[in-house]
Amino acid sequence: MSAGSVLAPTAEAPFSSLKIDGGTGAPVTVAIIELPAIKGQRYAVTGQVRYEGVEGAGYLEMWSHFPNGGQYFSRTLGDVGPMMKLQGSSKWRQFTLPFDATGAPPPTRLVVNIVLPGRGVVYLGPLQLVDDIPGADGASGSLDRAVGLIGGVAGGLVGCLGALIGVLASRGRAKRFVTVATVSLAIGGTLAFAAGVVALSRSQPYAVYYPLLLIGFLVTVIPLGLRPSIRRRYEEIELRRMRAHDLG
Repeated sequence: MSAGSVLAPTAEAPFSSLKIDGGTGAPVTVAIIELPAIKGQRYAVTGQVRYEGVEGAGYLEMWSHFPNGGQYFSRTLGDVGPMMKLQGSSKWRQFTLPFDATGAPPPTRLVVNIVLPGRGVVYLGPLQLVDDIPGADGASGSLDRAVGLIGGVAGGLVGCLGALIGVLASRGRAKRFVTVATVSLAIGGTLAFAAGVVALSRSQPYAVYYPLLLIGFLVTVIPLGLRPSIRRRYEEIELRRMRAHDLG
């Protein structure tokens, strides 16, 4: 069962999509799955969504109906990521409606709705039912740990390099190496920050874009801010050497 108008595939969206105009806040049912083939305890409905001029905070929701009469929902009301709310405008992006039914029998029915509190247009791509997905201690936790480990190693390396630059500059040693390392850090930081902006714009998880933005900002700003001081330090040491040579 569905509501709205079906659009043919295009170059931008090589799949059929469902166009839904903004409503009055009442749920618009776009799909009903009777007796879904679910064997695992965690499952999700995923797909692609695009929207234009959505007023307020709209969302996708999935109602899970169980044999005992219980009904429970999942909603995309997050600020970022695949569970981000429908607000304003967005290009095609991934969404997910997960549910953890641990300890319960498989659901007998799944109902997917779109709720728009005001005006706006939503385009919904084909839906996919994913069975036996990892829980909070699965893929998400592994991602957080992996990103944390990478961030820790990268931060440690940057810190060691910064300390080496500071020691060499204070002693007036390896001027060429210090200059190249400072510029390289600034360039690397700029690239990391740009990657963080791209990840944020594509609704990547917090654990992905935040370290890139933070490390990129610090690694770009700090070396550029210290570069004039480092240059003056080398000039002072060179001037002292010239004076010592003249006195000698």
